Amino acid sequence: MTSHPVDRIVERISALVGDRLVARVWRRMIAVDGYDRALALASQAFVALVPAVLVLSEGLGGSGGLTELANSLGFSRSAAGTVGDLVDRNSVDHSLTVLGCALLVISVLGFVRSLQRAYTAAWDLPPTGIRGYGRSLTASAALVFELAVLVLLAPLLGWLVGSPLVSLVVYATTALILWWPIQFLLLRGRVAWRALLPGAIVTGIGQALLVTASGFIVPVAASRAAERLGLLGVATVLLSWLVVLGVLLVASAVLGAELAHTSRTADEPEDQP
Repeated sequence: MTSHPVDRIVERISALVGDRLVARVWRRMIAVDGYDRALALASQAFVALVPAVLVLSEGLGGSGGLTELANSLGFSRSAAGTVGDLVDRNSVDHSLTVLGCALLVISVLGFVRSLQRAYTAAWDLPPTGIRGYGRSLTASAALVFELAVLVLLAPLLGWLVGSPLVSLVVYATTALILWWPIQFLLLRGRVAWRALLPGAIVTGIGQALLVTASGFIVPVAASRAAERLGLLGVATVLLSWLVVLGVLLVASAVLGAELAHTSRTADEPEDQP
């Protein structure tokens, strides 16, 4: 029976790369529908953006504070004004902020549950089902805490250190320390701490590099998009960035699982004849 040309190409590539780490990660990403999971994470994070903006604007004193925050992040005046207009058009009041808080909690929990399923698939573990909601709540709180720490850490490092390289190292180390227990919670303690360390390192370094690069790329891209398409342009840029973040999280989970498998295999004693 003649095989499909695509199957022959895949078989040929597999024969060339053999059982190397990159090939295993690639095959595992395909097996767990990694890109689809990344898109799901990005969409759920994007859904959480609107209630997050409403809650944040209330804390910053309305659209003026939100516009000032966008300016400080490097957005152009037009892009920052577009972000501020989002709040003005929704006429934020106390009741809307309360609704935003509720939607934000639901969105974050949904995001964490999707992330939990991605980690479970990457480590080839059975689904957690309803029992995973307790750990999901704890992981959600830990993830929000991590985000708050890293958001506050970035400008503080820039002011205290002044060196981009040192800031990158400190940021990556902090992200590593925070992602280590988050992975443990997402997997419901079914994977040992030592096995989770490689994945935490990969995620921490990848997140630090992505955030550092985004600080230069996203404000410029969002500013240009805002001039052409207004709020729709800003939303498109942010969604694209969230897709990249989703791919990073899923790929880091798969790579961490494969690194742990490689380390475990190397530690196993060889069979004696």
